[in-house]
Amino acid sequence: MKLSNNASNRCNEVDVLRGFAIVLMVIFHFCYDLSTFGWASYNTGQDIEWRIFRAIIVSSFLLAVGMSSYLAYHNHLNLDKLAKATSKLILVATFLTISSVFMYPTTWVYFGIIHLIAVALPISVLFVRIPTISLIVGVLVIFFYSLGWLSMEPIWRWSVSNIGIPRRTVDLASLIPWIGVVLIGVFVMHKHIFSIKLPEHYIFKKLAMLGRHSLIIYLVHQPIMYGILLAIKSI
Repeated sequence: MKLSNNASNRCNEVDVLRGFAIVLMVIFHFCYDLSTFGWASYNTGQDIEWRIFRAIIVSSFLLAVGMSSYLAYHNHLNLDKLAKATSKLILVATFLTISSVFMYPTTWVYFGIIHLIAVALPISVLFVRIPTISLIVGVLVIFFYSLGWLSMEPIWRWSVSNIGIPRRTVDLASLIPWIGVVLIGVFVMHKHIFSIKLPEHYIFKKLAMLGRHSLIIYLVHQPIMYGILLAIKSI
């Protein structure tokens, strides 16, 4: 999500990408809630169109993470700043896990998108000075995953048996292959591939504003929507 409050380390296009992703995520979660309450017949976890939709959302967020990481740390590695950003993400991830236990007791979140970003951020910083290597590693991770040569499944199976994590979860963003998208984002920012120079339009301004506050929106939007729908159903 948002990695820096320093205006000199901000990129409007990255904020727009992040804002675009948060809008799609709100739509996705709203549709998921409708299905959860029995007001829609689709399955957001299995239907191919919803899986593609989710992949677009996650890819947008993680591409922005890699891009922001390069922007914030390629000139100077501020370890205090990195530690604070990572610690904040870990705290948020812990809060989400605890909250999900109460909301979804049998499918609680043990490694969702925020957990992934908390791990991916410091990993991406290792590559900001070697962006070409970052691209190569990112592409290889995704390629090997697609061939079935690289997977987190053995660790997942061990964790289910020995730690007691649920077999199903309402939000899972596995480190492999998604770390590959983050590493590709480092290269994208290095080469200014995303420097589109968007026109001064209010839609892009609104998306950029949402992108700058994406973490807080991520935290509050689902409880609010879920609570409203629960209240409606209780009437």
